[in-house]
Amino acid sequence: MARKSRVKVLKEAAPGEELLPFGHSTMPCGNNKETLSEYPSMPYGSNKEMVLAGEYGRLSVEDGDDIAQNSIGNQQKITLHYLEEHSDIKLVDTYYDNGYSGMNYDRPGFTRMLGDLKSGRINCVIVKDISRLGRHFVLTSEFVERTFPEMGVRLICINDSYDSADEKADASALTMPLKMVMNDYYVKDISNKIRSSISAKMAGGEFIPSAGSIPYGYIRNAEFATFDIDPEPAEVVRKIYKLRAGGESFNAIARILNENNIPSPGKLRLIRGITKAKKYENAIWIRGTIRKICSDQVYIGNRIHGKVKRDKVGLEKKRRSEDEWQVIEHAHPAIISIQLYEEVQQVNQEELQRRGRFEQRAACGDDYRDLFRGMVFCAECKSSMSAAKGCARPDAKTPSRIFYDCNGYRYSAHVQCSSHYVRQETLLKAVTDTLNQQVQVAVDVEQLTGRLKSMPKVVRYQTEAESRYASTSAKRKNMEAKMEQLLIDLTQRIIDRSEYDYMKRQYAREYEALLQEETKALSDIRAKDAVLGATEKWLDAINRYQKLPSLDHTLLNLLVTRIEVSKDREVKIILNYADPYQPIMEFLERIEVIRDVS
Repeated sequence: MARKSRVKVLKEAAPGEELLPFGHSTMPCGNNKETLSEYPSMPYGSNKEMVLAGEYGRLSVEDGDDIAQNSIGNQQKITLHYLEEHSDIKLVDTYYDNGYSGMNYDRPGFTRMLGDLKSGRINCVIVKDISRLGRHFVLTSEFVERTFPEMGVRLICINDSYDSADEKADASALTMPLKMVMNDYYVKDISNKIRSSISAKMAGGEFIPSAGSIPYGYIRNAEFATFDIDPEPAEVVRKIYKLRAGGESFNAIARILNENNIPSPGKLRLIRGITKAKKYENAIWIRGTIRKICSDQVYIGNRIHGKVKRDKVGLEKKRRSEDEWQVIEHAHPAIISIQLYEEVQQVNQEELQRRGRFEQRAACGDDYRDLFRGMVFCAECKSSMSAAKGCARPDAKTPSRIFYDCNGYRYSAHVQCSSHYVRQETLLKAVTDTLNQQVQVAVDVEQLTGRLKSMPKVVRYQTEAESRYASTSAKRKNMEAKMEQLLIDLTQRIIDRSEYDYMKRQYAREYEALLQEETKALSDIRAKDAVLGATEKWLDAINRYQKLPSLDHTLLNLLVTRIEVSKDREVKIILNYADPYQPIMEFLERIEVIRDVS
């Protein structure tokens, strides 16, 4: 009723006089934090939680003919119009993803929003409609019906008339899964139409990929839907084929090109501005690149489509067998002759046959490759270190050994970095020695956390923080009432515009100070639980380590961030909980009782 009476008063304002609700005199667009800070906030749900909202918007090609209606600007207008009618919601930030499919949830804006939800910076999400959140039925339902409720997040879908904080939200929610299914089928239908169109162009030789996907040695000719020869790289391709036909190994060819300072394909794209990815700044020729060039039919004029593709939208792309490829012969000018190409294929085949005749070497003993998968890195160049098998002779009495070495060194034909050879047994010993030290520390930490829970000054600190929060929250609500009354006084001409503007600025400063104080008090309330939660998670992992007969990959990931090996073979274990005492001590310093801890 209060909101209706306020609207009625506003309609009675003098003609030409601009009267807008407090904090809404200038509507924000984009990420205008100064304007956003004027929005008053009110609690919803529990008395301890304020409505701190984030607006999420998305636009992609799957929107078809509705791009104008679903534009980011239009989504902003709809949200801001909604906020005009709901002054109890404070808009903290905006999150947008332009050009991202609703079937893909790995979007920058969406990921940033989830991070702010987890940190507590916002506790409410506002979208134009449910399709902006996503079009994948299962994943969107997971967020709406499980993830957001478990996080205590309020979801508002404006055009769907859905607000999870509304007592009647259950009735509205019944229609949401149906809308999600429609959105899911809609994007799949659009995707199928696009795929069919592309397939038809491929069959007719009219489809060419974007500039970044053009094979090395060619440039894109969009006008005639073909590839043109790129003179300098094409000459490098011819050199590679001649060296390979002469019997040179892939590693030897890579070394020759690197020694002659010939830019690799990735670095050439960076030099030409086709890509800006910094990872290509030091890109060099590697064995894999040479091998790929020496087996690609594109260099005799054939264009191939469908080497890698997905069966349908939403599924991962998979490599296809050669009989499934779509080969368009004589689709563009050839760089090398068919004769030279066939000579190189013969060399490749002979090498495979020669490898097939190698004798079976002795089997490995213990194998810890699964344990260390994705965790071992070079300390110098930061490349990952992969496992390899050092094979013993067939009649050897000792088993083959498993070792790790720097991938930067291995795959650059020994041009980059240096050998970091280390046996898997050395890694295992370094890890177990470190974790055993953590086991000894865990006994003291567990006793300390037990004392922390019942420490009188900690209990008193918690009680005082809760009291400060309640008091500040009450003052903030009182200030909101004053701000509301101030607008009413203006519309009823009890005060003039200059008085309103002056008092509005005063109230805004006081309100912001109260809001910061309330946030700080809430942080103090949660401080002890945050410290204990992290510490108890570490203690639980240590206890599991003690009970298990052997270390497994999942537990190792809980305790260890990464393992680094230096060029002098020194192994460094970087722990997830390097100093379990630190968060406890920081908390005790925070409440000024560190002197009471013996």
